[in-house]
Amino acid sequence: SRERKVNIHLATLRYEAAKKRALGPSAFVETSKLERAVLATEKELEKLKSDREGRIARTAKLIKKCNLATNVVVMLMYYGVAMLAIDGSRIIDENIASNDEIISDVERASSFWKGLFFPLTYHGMGYKISQYGIESGMKASCVGALAVFWAARTTSGEMYECAISWLSR
Repeated sequence: SRERKVNIHLATLRYEAAKKRALGPSAFVETSKLERAVLATEKELEKLKSDREGRIARTAKLIKKCNLATNVVVMLMYYGVAMLAIDGSRIIDENIASNDEIISDVERASSFWKGLFFPLTYHGMGYKISQYGIESGMKASCVGALAVFWAARTTSGEMYECAISWLSR
């Protein structure tokens, strides 16, 4: 790329300037020309770096907007659809024999789900947002589409980071 070529040219100019400087006062004119060329090249390199940083910032902003738009589309498309629901009929409660009260399947499923996802159900605003539109009887024992989408995004991101770190060793 252009920045790499400028870096190589700058290193070459610095090396030549150091060689001319070592010759002493007899090579003063050539040394000063090379030093001016080094300064001009450094200025060009700084401009290229600031342009690159600007492009990175604009790209990050665009990615953030695209992620937000994708979240809105997923929420609108799957509004009220439970992506993963637990049926409480197969959850065995050890305390049923000792207590006379009968616990419904929905209550069993919701207590199991709350125990499984404890930090998310009580502290995660994203988890609560992902459950909008799901009927209230099922809300405690299921996950909405946004939670599944966010989990998939996080998992794939972590796998990508692991692959990159493994390949860069």
